[in-house]
Amino acid sequence: MRQNVIRGMLVAALVVLPLTAVADTVFHLDSPQDGDTVFGLVEVRGWILDDGSDCGVPADWQSCDWSEALVSSVDLYVDDVYIASADLGQPRWDVLQAFPWYAGTPFERPGFSVSFSAGNFTSGDHTLFLRVTFSDTTEQDYGQVTVTVDPTRNQAPFGELEMPGENQPMNGVFPMTGWALDDSEIAKIELMVDGLIVGPVNQGIHRPDIAYRFPSHPGAEYAGFIRMFNTTDLTNGAHTVAIRLTDNEGLVKVIGRRFVQTFNTAYNLPPFGGIDWPLPNHIMYGDGCDDPAGVSTPPYEEPENVEWVAGWALDVGSTTDSGGVAYVQLLIDGNIEYDTWVDSFYFAWLEHFTELVNAYGLPRMDILNLFPDVPNSKDAGFFFALDITDLLIRRGYRQGLHMITIRAGDWENNVADIARLPVIFDCNDDRDRPSWGDIDTPVAMERVAGDIDITGWAIDFEHVEEVEIWINGEFIANADEIHLPSPDVDLMYPWLSNSLTLNARWHHVLDSIDLNMTDGEYVLVVWTEDHWGGRTMIGERVFVVDNLGKSAASKAVIN
Repeated sequence: MRQNVIRGMLVAALVVLPLTAVADTVFHLDSPQDGDTVFGLVEVRGWILDDGSDCGVPADWQSCDWSEALVSSVDLYVDDVYIASADLGQPRWDVLQAFPWYAGTPFERPGFSVSFSAGNFTSGDHTLFLRVTFSDTTEQDYGQVTVTVDPTRNQAPFGELEMPGENQPMNGVFPMTGWALDDSEIAKIELMVDGLIVGPVNQGIHRPDIAYRFPSHPGAEYAGFIRMFNTTDLTNGAHTVAIRLTDNEGLVKVIGRRFVQTFNTAYNLPPFGGIDWPLPNHIMYGDGCDDPAGVSTPPYEEPENVEWVAGWALDVGSTTDSGGVAYVQLLIDGNIEYDTWVDSFYFAWLEHFTELVNAYGLPRMDILNLFPDVPNSKDAGFFFALDITDLLIRRGYRQGLHMITIRAGDWENNVADIARLPVIFDCNDDRDRPSWGDIDTPVAMERVAGDIDITGWAIDFEHVEEVEIWINGEFIANADEIHLPSPDVDLMYPWLSNSLTLNARWHHVLDSIDLNMTDGEYVLVVWTEDHWGGRTMIGERVFVVDNLGKSAASKAVIN
């Protein structure tokens, strides 16, 4: 019982008792404290544990059945009115350090947080508490405090710089990432290095975790930011970095100030980039594979046999290396087939698409926006044209799986394989080529509730007839709407016919409550069926259903 005595001593210093005391729950409210004056977005955070008395000594806890003690939800009430459900399962290393015997138990991540907007309440005193619902459906109220709301005060913007970490080693282009919010609007986010403003930071990155943490803020779902920072602009050694936030009323706050270490030399600065098209395992078709006469057909004469590989490549230099990509090569199964230094030509057989192919240096304004301080980022695009019939008949590639690699070299002879993906070469015997596309929402591991918007796009040379929604291996329904306008998809694939790309979007509303979807993870798979009955799986996504907040809100209205 020695552990119980130590635990009791710690709990006595930390626990906030419930409104009607329950002996076996350890609850602590970190903020706000009783008597605090609050304004702007008010975060309510703390942690909750079960005392483990039903599981015996801590040595037995990892094999114990904690089912009845588990926390199903923590709901915030202000003035006895339900506001929102808290984000549970947050790591609290300080709590785990004080209570190490909870490691390996369901209470290993005991933290929770939720928020409310002080601007929605009148000036003066208000009471708040947290209602905890356990897995056996019992409820208990904890942590009642009285706070004074001052809605007239302007809250400074706030957030977190998540990368880099303290004393982070950095070289080349390093992602500076995090999130930021304000009770009104953030006017700008800027990167600071050694106390000086370097430049703006890209805002609006999707962050569903922040939306769940601050449910009362309409912009929280897109509170993320990123700046791809070219560290070669700095001397090697120690530097300070920070993020400066400015709201629409001129209030400024600096967050995330920390030390970093840069180490840039020519050998650790190879080119980098990515492949935008095709998607992995894309099937590339050629004609006439069994017809010897096809050997006499010159390459690129038949548009239906031509496939594309497109993407971007960049390079940064050290103090002795100016940087810049010199050439890009496309390799098939390790063999160099196309080189932008020697194989580029002007391709113009599609009325709506005339382009320099097998070339590097094509305009990419999106890459410029993401890498504003990297040399030549405005002209970072590459584009290769592959005649699949030519590859199968004259160059001797077999039908089946092949590996495409993009290799780039800089002006200092640093060479790197910057991207790789598998593709399939096939003879177009039945001409029913597969669909391709993607799922846009929900994003990976997004928490959703109630009506779930499932959206995406699909392209098929034989025309998409149906888009099927499958959940956990079971067919749910055909998409509510298909062939919706998709100008963004048309911009993504300028080498395809407009008839394929201008109306490629689809949309479906999934009612998780009507389908009795219990809270937890689900696997979404989307299939298409074309005009000839060919079916293709175009995307897979894991998302999380969390209807507890919705249920609690309904319950609050009823009460």
